[in-house]
Formats: sequence, C-alpha cells, structure tokens
Amino acid sequence: MLGKLKDKKEVASSTLKVVFETSEPFTFRPGQYCFITLKNPPYPDERSNKRHFSIVNSPNQNGIITFTTRLRPTGFKKSLQVFPIGTEVELGPIAGVFTLPEDTTTPLVFIAGGIGITPFMSMLQYEKEENLDHQITLVYSNRDQSSSVFLKELQELANSLPNFKLILTMTEDNNWSGEKRMVNADFIKDYFPNVNSQKYMVVGPPPMVEAVEKSLHEAGVTPENIKIENFTGY
Repeated sequence: MLGKLKDKKEVASSTLKVVFETSEPFTFRPGQYCFITLKNPPYPDERSNKRHFSIVNSPNQNGIITFTTRLRPTGFKKSLQVFPIGTEVELGPIAGVFTLPEDTTTPLVFIAGGIGITPFMSMLQYEKEENLDHQITLVYSNRDQSSSVFLKELQELANSLPNFKLILTMTEDNNWSGEKRMVNADFIKDYFPNVNSQKYMVVGPPPMVEAVEKSLHEAGVTPENIKIENFTGY
C-alpha cells in the first residue's frame, strides 16, 4: 500500500519520528513491524532502499503508521530525513511475532534499550485505549536523558495506567539522580526477586539484547519466560 509522509520531527538526540498516512485500511497487532520501501530516494544505499521498523502507534489509529529511528549516515536514513512532506513510499507487508500477549494473567516485564522502546510504545498505548489489565513493568535503559525517546510520554503513561510501572536507568548521565546501573543479573534480582513469576520481553540493539538475555539466565530466569527481538539500527 502507498504511504504519504504526513509529519516528521526529531524526538530525541539523533532520533527521527516519521508519520505516514496510508492509502488503504490495514490491521496489525501491537509490537509488529512494517516494511518501508523508498521510491526514487535522493541518496543511494548499498543495502537497498527497503527497511523494516516497529510500528510506534496503536492499531486504533486508523490509516496511520508511525516509525521512530536513530539517524545514521546511510543512504536510506539520509533520504528519509530530507524527504518533504507529501512524499510517497511503499508500505508493507506488516509482520512480526514480538507482540503483546493475549494472556493477562501472567505479569510482563518489558526491557528496552534505546530505540528498542518503539514496539512497547504501541503495546502500552493499546493497553490504555482498550482498558486491558496486563500487569506491566517497563525497564528502559539509555545512556542519558537526551537520547531517551518518548521519556515524557512514558512518564505520563505511568501516571495514568494503574497496572504499569516504569523503571528508568541512565547509565552515563551525571545529571540523573535515579537508577544508573546496567541491566545485569543483580539488577534483575533486585527488582524481580521471584524471577520466574513473570514473562520477560527484551528488545534493543543486538549487543544489549545478548547481554540482557545472558543476565536473565544468570539470574535464574528459565528460557520459556524470555522473548527477544534485535534492532540493527541501519
């Protein structure tokens, strides 16, 4: 389906949010991703003019697909950055199994590193709109506040969703007075002493995901309670 660029803006340090209006109706599950193919991009990209990104918005926003991505010196990202409003792209297909579970009886722990927050934004907005009753704790790790995407929106959700708890950690921010640790085994056991009482969903850059998955195992979390997704960022 065709998508027309509706809006774009920088929402954190070197981080661009782009909003597309779609040419036809579509459905997706919170947490899924969508392919985007650029038409006649001004900058060539050796990896092709096609990528996929997690959908940030809720499925209830009909006719809208929003992506948020770190800006990198690739032809694809440079083209996306300079496209004027109204530029058409090809969207689809929509895919992915890293989605909000239908079961609401088991507490969920979302662990996001950096731009990995994007699928969780879709899930949390949908959770609020549909008045679902998942018990959700989000652990969101960033270097500093300036690189933290959707920080204000998450804090607002933490104040409005009764079953949602937000844990922020800034690992390299001298102006941050809260948690600063990396998400390691001790971190996990401190916040979740009954480690297998919840399901863990982990998403972020591959090195972060690998480290967190290893830490979960070291903390005693069994493999069936862990679900992961890697973001390459290019």
